[in-house]
Amino acid sequence: MENYSFLLGFIPAGMFFAMIGFATVGVIVALLIDSTKRDPNSPATPVKFSPWFLIKDNWKTILLTFISIIVTLRFVSSVFPGQFTDADLATPVGSEKWLFGSFLIGLSYNTLLQYLKEKSEFLKSKRT
Repeated sequence: MENYSFLLGFIPAGMFFAMIGFATVGVIVALLIDSTKRDPNSPATPVKFSPWFLIKDNWKTILLTFISIIVTLRFVSSVFPGQFTDADLATPVGSEKWLFGSFLIGLSYNTLLQYLKEKSEFLKSKRT
């Protein structure tokens, strides 16, 4: 446990930020998929796709997703015992497992939050 830190656990800082990067790609994919459901004829949304509107309309979801991602990645070896171990980081295949898992975490968390946003008043933004 010589490489352990309270902030990152046993994950090296470079790997942790790479995992955040792959999770970010997952979040972006989920947001773009969800944006295809918008009604361009609605007065509350722009006719043309706007990345700024996408971020502004989903800022709560994005923030909550990233907080969840950081906490999950920090405690991933406890949440999924035996699946993500520090021994995996010693091999390229093991590292890729961590990176792909990070992508799936970003994709699934954002998709879950978008679903909750649709089905309830949870995380809805006021459109003016």
